[in-house]
Amino acid sequence: MFKGDRNFTVGLFVTVAITSFVIFVIWLTGRSGAEEMSRYTLKFERDVSGLAIGGPVKYMGMSVGSVIHMDLESGDGVRVRVDIEILTSTPVNQGTYASLALQGITGVAVVNLASETGQHTPLPTPPRGQYPEIPVRDVGFAAMLSSAPEIITKLDSLLTQAGELLGEDNRDKISGTLQNVETLTASLAGSSDTLAALPRDLSTTLADIQAAVGDLRSMIGQVQPDLSATLANINRSSENLASLTDRFDAMLRNNEGNMERFMQDGLGEAPALLRESRATLRELEKLVTELKDDPSQLIHRPPNDALDMDP
Repeated sequence: MFKGDRNFTVGLFVTVAITSFVIFVIWLTGRSGAEEMSRYTLKFERDVSGLAIGGPVKYMGMSVGSVIHMDLESGDGVRVRVDIEILTSTPVNQGTYASLALQGITGVAVVNLASETGQHTPLPTPPRGQYPEIPVRDVGFAAMLSSAPEIITKLDSLLTQAGELLGEDNRDKISGTLQNVETLTASLAGSSDTLAALPRDLSTTLADIQAAVGDLRSMIGQVQPDLSATLANINRSSENLASLTDRFDAMLRNNEGNMERFMQDGLGEAPALLRESRATLRELEKLVTELKDDPSQLIHRPPNDALDMDP
């Protein structure tokens, strides 16, 4: 009787312990086994050391699922495919991204999910047999570690260039340059009086330029009235010439018929007029010759049948 009671007590204790453990696990994960789960795929192109199947998946610090599968994919480069299972109620859309982070100092990696601010559309539906893919980003310390090789390469190149710059040949050139600078500084120090006089000479030159500009403005002011009057006279002359041209055009239009008759009739009689003018000129020349030889003909002209008597 006593032995049976002891077994019952042990069994009751084990049952209570298992129940408590289950309740504790449910409380720790923040979900019950009856909640619906969804699967997604992540593809990492870098080392995922510390991540293992069963590893936690967190959304903004809250545990929402775990890693259920990991595999390598080859083809367009080698990538690590990680399938996760998370609560369907987790807000996953095209603004959601995944990153890998180390948890504490144990080296265990966890998958962190986060979303960009704003409204986003749901993830596109994948082909049959595949899961929706959440893009992967490197953030925080992981981003620094992922870019560390490139930073080290650039730093090594920079150090190499610095070594070449500080080589023996360049050191000699830099020393010569510094010596030349020192010589130039000494020359400038010896010419300090000349350099001190430059601002004064420059001020004098600027004053002369300002005076010349003032004289030029005064001359322009004196010439401007005469120039304005000249332009006014030119404008009046242009107007008078235009008026004269209009009057001449009107006169030509009004006497167009007379001009045509003159061109036809008057110019036709011009040859006869020239012939008569030439005959008249010859008679006049003959008369002038006769009068020159015997001016008395103006008073008395003897008849043609008169006899000449000797005295």
